Amino acid sequence: MNPQVMDWAAIPGPKWYQPETVAEAFAALQRSTHDGPDQGARIRSTVGNDHAGTLYPAAVAGTDVLLEIITDCPGPPRQAALCVLLYWWGCFQPEPGYESYTDQQGETIEVIPAIVERVGQAVGTLQLIAEQDSNARALIRELITAQNQGWTLVE
Repeated sequence: MNPQVMDWAAIPGPKWYQPETVAEAFAALQRSTHDGPDQGARIRSTVGNDHAGTLYPAAVAGTDVLLEIITDCPGPPRQAALCVLLYWWGCFQPEPGYESYTDQQGETIEVIPAIVERVGQAVGTLQLIAEQDSNARALIRELITAQNQGWTLVE
């Protein structure tokens, strides 16, 4: 899923959701060449409310983009994408009033179950990456463990 061609404006969200900023936030993450203090903050703030610990419906499509970054962009982008998913996991909840939404195909999408499902579908790929990328191995194992336990905080 190319974040540049995704119609982020077609995804509903609260008044704080700014769909015009989402594609650039993902592009900046993909271009990242160094590990900074928090490379994922911009993503968390564009598809959710980082301060309130909530996710907007755009976090579902955002999960697909993060999984592609994990697959295709080794180094700092992969690390940051993994950290975003782990940061959300079990801690964030849907923005009140946006627990589910209707996508462009008319399907009702529940935000948290959709994120869990997408990560679950990527487990095989994640395991292969973990075998090849020692820098991402621990984060990937943590994400797979989290996915296996459902949307609960992993200790």
